[in-house]
Amino acid sequence: MRRFLAPLAAMMLGLFATPLLARDLTVVAGGGALQDHMRATLFSTFANGPVVDTAYDYNVGPIRAMVQARNVTWDVVMVEAPDLVRGCEDGIFERIDWSVVNRDKFMPGGATTCGAGAIGWGVSVFYDEARHPTGPANFVEFWDTQRFPGRRSLRRGARMTLEIALMGDGVPAAEVYKVLATPAGQQRAFAALDRLRPNLTFWTGGQQPIELVNSGEVAYAVAFVGRVANGIRAGQRYALRWPTLLYAYDSWAVVRGSANAAAGMQLIEHITNPAPLLALTRLWPINPVNQAVADDPDVRARNPLMMTNHQAGGLEIDTEFWLEHGPDLEQRFAAWLNR
Repeated sequence: MRRFLAPLAAMMLGLFATPLLARDLTVVAGGGALQDHMRATLFSTFANGPVVDTAYDYNVGPIRAMVQARNVTWDVVMVEAPDLVRGCEDGIFERIDWSVVNRDKFMPGGATTCGAGAIGWGVSVFYDEARHPTGPANFVEFWDTQRFPGRRSLRRGARMTLEIALMGDGVPAAEVYKVLATPAGQQRAFAALDRLRPNLTFWTGGQQPIELVNSGEVAYAVAFVGRVANGIRAGQRYALRWPTLLYAYDSWAVVRGSANAAAGMQLIEHITNPAPLLALTRLWPINPVNQAVADDPDVRARNPLMMTNHQAGGLEIDTEFWLEHGPDLEQRFAAWLNR
């Protein structure tokens, strides 16, 4: 009897173990209204199984900890370019399976070893024309508190803020990273911040500069253009100064050690395809890294405030620069804040 019961028990254990141990495919992005729209158009339309989503603040520390502890509970994550490169080198992201994901559909640079292009994002100066009929059109004017009095708001961090400080001091956008790579250029950036500091408020979350301008606490702010564009679409009288644009691209990646890695590759193929992305562009003025969608004349006409329509005059954030200089400059910026 024991001979028959043992295989039967093993079979029953196998039947029940898989449902108990399995979990739904989990995708992680930056949250907010954009993720709500992604859920409706990208994640829920995936045909190969249920998808749940959660949000994070783009800090890859928890991802690194998951991988090191071999307790991975996230599968597909949206990551910023420097974190993607560093994470790929450090082995916290899987290599993209390009036999599943079609690499030919991406804009140049959108298909990398561990990442598939998701969306572009940017920041620019904006202000409320109902409170201030005129405002700074460039960063030199952003620094001119005599001509344009009132508080300013910048992101609390070295990346983007130091580039902006140099441009506020008159450095042309094309020369920013060449200058910022030198000790003299770094000193120049911090000296420019010193001059503006009495009029500065820093933000950490993407909604904060919108709230600061809406409340009148600050007159002029640098904010994510997608959030400002949606405010304009909703009737806000925001002036969005495109010549001050800094922009970059985020990517989708699969966490190393994910039990759902194969499904994660399938999900990435789906959410970077034209059909779901076109649906998303009807709800949010995103900047897809899918070349066909980015070039679609109907998408561009429907979303005149898309970054894609304006990035030719902007400054692309240099990933390699921040990989090399980021740790030191972020530490220096933190020390400067605490002076």
